[in-house]
Amino acid sequence: MDEAGTRRRRWFRRPGRPSAEAVRLAALALLAGAALNLAFAPVGWWPVAPIAVAAFSAMVSGRTGRRGMLIGFWFGTGFCWVMFQWLRVFGPGAQEAVGLVESLYFIPFGWGMARVSLTRFAPLWQACLWVTEEYGRSRWPFGGFSWGRLAFSQPDSPFTPLAAVGGAPLVTFAVALSGALLWRAVVVLRRDRRDGLRWVAALVAGALVVPALGFAVPLQNPDSGTPVRIALIQGNVPRVGFGRDEQEAAVLDNHVKETEVLAADIRSGKAVKPDLVVWPENGSDMDPYSDPGVADQIQQAVDDVGVPVLVGAVINANAAGTNVLNRLIVWTPGADGGMGATYDKTHLVPFGEYLPFRDILTKMIKRFNMIPRDFVPGHGKGVLTLGGVTVAAVICFEVAYDDVVRNAVKGGGQVLLVPSNNASYMGTGQTYQQLAIARFRAVEHGRWTMEAATSGVSAVIDPHGKILAQTGEYQARYLDTQVRRNTAITLADRVGAWPEYVLALLGLLAAIGLGGAATTLRRTRALIPAFRTPADTLPGAPDGDRAPSGPADDADLQTAAKGRAR
Repeated sequence: MDEAGTRRRRWFRRPGRPSAEAVRLAALALLAGAALNLAFAPVGWWPVAPIAVAAFSAMVSGRTGRRGMLIGFWFGTGFCWVMFQWLRVFGPGAQEAVGLVESLYFIPFGWGMARVSLTRFAPLWQACLWVTEEYGRSRWPFGGFSWGRLAFSQPDSPFTPLAAVGGAPLVTFAVALSGALLWRAVVVLRRDRRDGLRWVAALVAGALVVPALGFAVPLQNPDSGTPVRIALIQGNVPRVGFGRDEQEAAVLDNHVKETEVLAADIRSGKAVKPDLVVWPENGSDMDPYSDPGVADQIQQAVDDVGVPVLVGAVINANAAGTNVLNRLIVWTPGADGGMGATYDKTHLVPFGEYLPFRDILTKMIKRFNMIPRDFVPGHGKGVLTLGGVTVAAVICFEVAYDDVVRNAVKGGGQVLLVPSNNASYMGTGQTYQQLAIARFRAVEHGRWTMEAATSGVSAVIDPHGKILAQTGEYQARYLDTQVRRNTAITLADRVGAWPEYVLALLGLLAAIGLGGAATTLRRTRALIPAFRTPADTLPGAPDGDRAPSGPADDADLQTAAKGRAR
C-alpha cells in the first residue's frame, strides 16, 4: 500500500480500547481546563490563566497531531462545561449542548498546539494559536460566542493595560506567551539541570517581563475630560417565573418606581440632579410604540426626573409580534419630548435571543417551543446623544464583541454605557463575568463605563477598570455618579482588528507549516492564468498558453515534471 493509503488507515482505523496514557492525558486535560475557570470572575484568580496555559502546553508537547486533538477536546470540555454552567437555568441539556459545541473548537486547536510544540520559537507560535482559536470561536457559527476568552480573565492584572495597545487579542497573546514560556522553562530544566539553568532563568524572566510591559502603557487619566453626572436605574425583576404577562408589567413598574425615587431624592436634596439617566436592557418588556399606556407611564417617569432617559425596551418588529427588536430609546422630558433616536441590538445571541433553524429544531426538541418569538438584528453603531452628551451604547452580551464596542467608541461615544438584562442568571456568576468584561473594555477604550442591569450587577467603572460604585443582585437601587467625558482614542482603537488578524494568521501558518503554506500558495497561483508569473509558466511556453514542442522543450518539460513530483 502506498504512503497515502497508510496515512489514511492510521487516521481512520477502527477505534479500540484507549490506552492508559490516553486516559491519563484526558483526565489531566479535563482538570486543567476546568481549573482555568478559576482565573475568571467571580473567583478572579488571574495568575491561574498562564499556569493553565503552561499545563496545556506541557500535555501536548511532543505529541502527535491526533493525540493533540484528543487533549484539546478534553481540555475544552473541562473549560467550557464549567464556564457555561450558568446556562443550566434554561433546563437540562442547555449547558451540556453549548459546552460540547464550544469544546469542538479546541480539537483543531490541540492539533495545532501539538504540531508546533517542538518547533523553534514554539512559545511564540502557541501564543498565536490561542488567538487563532478565539478568533474562530468568536465568529462562527451564527456570529460566534465571544465568551471565555483569556483576555477576559484579566480585568485587573498586570496584563490589563496591554488592552489599550492591542485590545483583547493582544492580552490573550500575552497571557498565553507568558504561560508557554513557563512551560518551556520546565522542559529545559528537565532536559539539562546543570547547564540549562541560564536558559531557564532567561525563559522565566521572559514570562515575567511580558506582563510587566503593561506597567509601561500610559492609561487614560480618570480625572481628565468634562464632568457629566449619570444615574443608573436598577428596578429589579420579580421572581415569578419567565415569560409571564404579570412579570412584564412588574418589570416596567419597578423601573418607573425607582426613577421616581431618584426624582424624589433630587427634590429633597438627597441626590444631585443628573445630566441623564440610563435604564437597563428590557427595562420595559412591553412595546411603547404600540401600547399608549406603556408610553404614558414611561413619559411620566421621564418628566418626573426632568432629564433625558435612555430606555431599554422590547419592540415588535412585525404586526404579528413574532419578531421583536431589542431597542434603546432616547426619551426626553416635556411637552415637546418623547421618543427620539434609537439603537437596536445588532449582535444577537443564538438560542438565547433567536432560534436558528426554528422549523426543524422545534419539532426535534419540544422545549424550544418555550422561545415563542425571535429577536431580529438592528443596524448601525450604538452612538446616541442625550442632553448634549454623546454616548457609546452596547447592549448586554454585545460588550463581549470587539467590533461592536470599538465601532461605538470610534463613532464618537464619550462614555461607554452597557444596559443589560441578566435577571435569568442571578446566582450563577454570569453577571460578574460580564462585569469583568465591562471593566476590561473601560481600559481598552479609555472610557468611563457604566453598566445598568435589571436585577444586578450595575456598576460605575473608571478608565483604569476600577469599580467605584456597584449594586448587588436582586436589588432595587439607583447609582448617581459624576464621571468624565473623553474623546481621546486609544492605540487599540486606532489599529482595530489588525493585531488579531496578524496573530491569528501567524498561528494558523505555524500549525500547517510555513513551508507547506508557501508551496500550496505557489501551486494554486500556477493553476490560475491571471496569477501566473514567468516562473510559473512551463518551459518552452513563454506566454503560458503555447504547448511545448521540440526536443529541447520536451527535455525542459520532463525536468519541470520531475520538479513538481519532488
